[in-house]
Amino acid sequence: MEETIETIVYKKIKSEILTGNIKVGEAFSEASLSKSTGYSRSPIRSALKQLEHEKLVTYKKNRGVVLREASIKELADITQICVNWLILTTEQVAAGLGSFAIDDIQQLLNEAKTYRQQMDYVNYMNKMPEVYMAIMAASPNDLLVSTYQWLSSRVISASIYKKMANPKNSPKKTLSTVQFFQTYIDHLRAEDYSQAIRCLKDYQQYANHQILYYGYL
Repeated sequence: MEETIETIVYKKIKSEILTGNIKVGEAFSEASLSKSTGYSRSPIRSALKQLEHEKLVTYKKNRGVVLREASIKELADITQICVNWLILTTEQVAAGLGSFAIDDIQQLLNEAKTYRQQMDYVNYMNKMPEVYMAIMAASPNDLLVSTYQWLSSRVISASIYKKMANPKNSPKKTLSTVQFFQTYIDHLRAEDYSQAIRCLKDYQQYANHQILYYGYL
């Protein structure tokens, strides 16, 4: 189905936010966005309302619209929620309450790997939540995926995205998120769920360290 103008404009503005082209604290307006994008103010107004609903932007009196920056605590909190739900899903599958679409999860992770190798961190960080949701989809709790999607869409840190996109900021390390999840998938294939859960717990510590590293950089 062909996308509406409102959807196209919404995606374009959101992409500008995620790539850091719209900076935290920088005021902009319907008029300035209309000029820069070439679209009329009506679909831009609709897009901004959607982004405000997602808590990505906020309206400031006498300033216009500004980007809302997620705090380090918010990023850490959503990571903890995500990992806890991944652990819950793995425990449920281990108890025979669901099954993983492992090939689908692997395909999504492969796509994330490619983005990371290309240092395309915007698409990489957009793809990894798809991996998480594909794992959560195995849970008999149908609310996990929709609730995580709702939460994650509201916790965006453009400044951290921009820091990650700069190779000079990359810490010296031997592990990465995709490596953790490749190991996790390997354990799932072997039906070694206890080791899969151990891997997720190790990942949680790693992810929190990364958030703190880039957050205070």
